[in-house]
Amino acid sequence: MHTSFLTHMDFRWLRIALLVTAGAVAVYAWHDPIGGPNGGTWVGYGLGGLGAAIILLLLWYGVRKRRFASNAGTVRGWLSAHVYLGLALIVIATLHTGFQFGWNIHTVAYALMIAVVLSGLYGVYAYRRYPVQMTANRTGVSPQAMLEEIGSLEQQAVELADRIDDSTHQIVLRSLRNSAIGGGVLAQLRGGRPKKSEKVEARTEAILEEKNRTLVASLDEIKQREADRIMRAESTMRFVAGQLSEAQPGQQVARIRELMDLLGRRRKLVQRLNRDIQHRALLQIWLYFHVPLSIALLAALSAHIVAVFAYW
Repeated sequence: MHTSFLTHMDFRWLRIALLVTAGAVAVYAWHDPIGGPNGGTWVGYGLGGLGAAIILLLLWYGVRKRRFASNAGTVRGWLSAHVYLGLALIVIATLHTGFQFGWNIHTVAYALMIAVVLSGLYGVYAYRRYPVQMTANRTGVSPQAMLEEIGSLEQQAVELADRIDDSTHQIVLRSLRNSAIGGGVLAQLRGGRPKKSEKVEARTEAILEEKNRTLVASLDEIKQREADRIMRAESTMRFVAGQLSEAQPGQQVARIRELMDLLGRRRKLVQRLNRDIQHRALLQIWLYFHVPLSIALLAALSAHIVAVFAYW
């Protein structure tokens, strides 16, 4: 049975984090220093040391998850501790400051810590939400298989358009060229195609619809004409000639409808593939903030500690 990192060992790290947080709040509330709470009192130093230790422990998670042969607990357990102790850190670090902020390295370190924790919370949200959506969207078909099927549909569409007429062939080629998959970072996060692509596809569908209506109308007219001819027919040969005359429009109508079906199936696959790309981008984008911010936090924390012991 799968166990979430949030419920690991019956919420062991949640209970530990709550206990540590409650202890920090109780000590802070009990202590009444002259001049008010601040980071320079013995409670302030204690909370600061505890906060620094938690930060180092949280940073070590990045090392632990790459050590597959380590015996220092499971990766799931470390991740559970990473999440819950990170939340506890907000309270502990805030109490350490004594709610005194300013334009200095100490406040910078605090702000970076908040940014790291918030980006981590988004990571928790992303890993709880997007893998489920990715599975539902793929319906057992891999992105590579989707891409291969799109390529096959495109080839069939081009070959079929070529059998209709040259203008249809050119329209389909233009539509396929302007239909984007993936794209830059913003395009991936948006999960949609450029507006130009959507307009081209809409125009292509409208043109094919119009061609289909025109040919159907032409076919109906031919059928009516041939019905009149049959009524006046003097021989079987004339009836056969009429049947041959209606064959070409009928074939074109069938081809256009088949082409529209191919393009519709391709469009749905492209949408599914773009959604898959979007989910993966939303699942990973937070790391491009979380990791650099964590490194910046370590640097700011070091500067904060040096400044405290050098000048206070």
